Amino acid sequence: MNKGILLIGFLLWTELCGYGQLSVLEELLNTNGMRNAAVSVSVKRVCDGKEIVSCNSEMALTPASVVKILPTWFALQEKGNNFRYRTNIFYTGEIKEGILSGDIIVSAAGDPTLDSRFFPHRPFVKNLVAAIQRVGITQINGRILIEGAVLGTNIPRSWAWEDVSNYYGALYLPFNYRDNICVFNFQTGAVGTLAKLVSIYPALPGIEILNEVNAATVNRDNTWIYGGPYSKVLCVRGTLPANRKSFKIKGVLHDPATACINELENMLTDKGIGVENNILTDTARTLLVYFDSPCLEEIVFHTNKASVNLFAEALGVLIGGKEWQKKVSALLIEAGIDTQGITLHDACGLSSLDALPACVLTDLLVYIGRREHSAFLNSLPLGGVDGGLAGYCHAYPQLNKNLQAKTGSMSGVRSLSGYLTNNKGERLAFTILVNHYTCTVAQLQRAVGKFLSHLME
Repeated sequence: MNKGILLIGFLLWTELCGYGQLSVLEELLNTNGMRNAAVSVSVKRVCDGKEIVSCNSEMALTPASVVKILPTWFALQEKGNNFRYRTNIFYTGEIKEGILSGDIIVSAAGDPTLDSRFFPHRPFVKNLVAAIQRVGITQINGRILIEGAVLGTNIPRSWAWEDVSNYYGALYLPFNYRDNICVFNFQTGAVGTLAKLVSIYPALPGIEILNEVNAATVNRDNTWIYGGPYSKVLCVRGTLPANRKSFKIKGVLHDPATACINELENMLTDKGIGVENNILTDTARTLLVYFDSPCLEEIVFHTNKASVNLFAEALGVLIGGKEWQKKVSALLIEAGIDTQGITLHDACGLSSLDALPACVLTDLLVYIGRREHSAFLNSLPLGGVDGGLAGYCHAYPQLNKNLQAKTGSMSGVRSLSGYLTNNKGERLAFTILVNHYTCTVAQLQRAVGKFLSHLME
């Protein structure tokens, strides 16, 4: 049966004609490259939950990063705006005449923000060095240890191999450092020549880098890093713009604990504090200092604004542990939301096996919207302010300041979920999930932007 006939039959009972949206929705679905795509749309009025537009709203599709709405909201709901991770640092043994006959021990507590680029005003290693200096230590006879740290081995099996070592695939661990990201600095020459790897920061001791990066007539980073937590070789493959003195790409830091210890030892050495790395008998511990993370409200802000997978995974573990999907389902049911069709392999949306219906996110946004939770609402990107929404708003400036939504993207997937204020001042909650489109991203975003702009009328 014709897709258009099915759609019209499905929508007859809604008030689309009152909003003049039937033809606009059909136009969205008939966009070149979207006719054969899977599309799920759900739009409801926040004040009373009344459905405005519905198209395959109960069809479970891959949501990509809009799934971050779940961990960010539920973390705030369960833990409160002011929750903070606390990392304790101890020393063993005694300090005599500046010599510590013991170890410095960092107790991993799951803080995802230690020396994070999103919180530059909260340096971890620098402040730890200052704390060591304050107690008068001039030499550490033992070691610097990070207790509870593990390598990034618990990678969701549904994550793509090409994602595992690229920066957005940074895995959340009991100990995290510098967003679990390292930076590869390349220098490129003429087109077709091998790029020179100048440096890696933080350093990756014991790891061989197989450089297969060539200069090309491109204007952006087109490289991939291949390898895993236990790999002794990482392969960097692809192309970078030619004739650049410096071009930086980001990869995953699979062993953030070792990188942190290396940087800490180097900084201590610069301050004249030696680390002997002797293996000493463990003795009673004394608290040296503790570090509290930024409050949860700040972490949620960056999770949604910058779509930080590491932070989203941290929040998923914070509220659900290893039973993430079970916990989310229970919390949704508490909110009176149907959980049929939900499959969650991670909390950040990187898994291509994640699936949920558009109506689930829309219903949750209605639930949240009625509570006017400013910490969550302020975390959503805003049209005309945050770059991630530029493609949707560019041709439709009326969306600026009226569209507030989380974006999601991966190969063949584009999604948008959030709030839209119409010309009557009513707030609408909406979710649009598109899978398997073949048009350009710009064409899809323009089509969605046009649809949203008409929703405002």
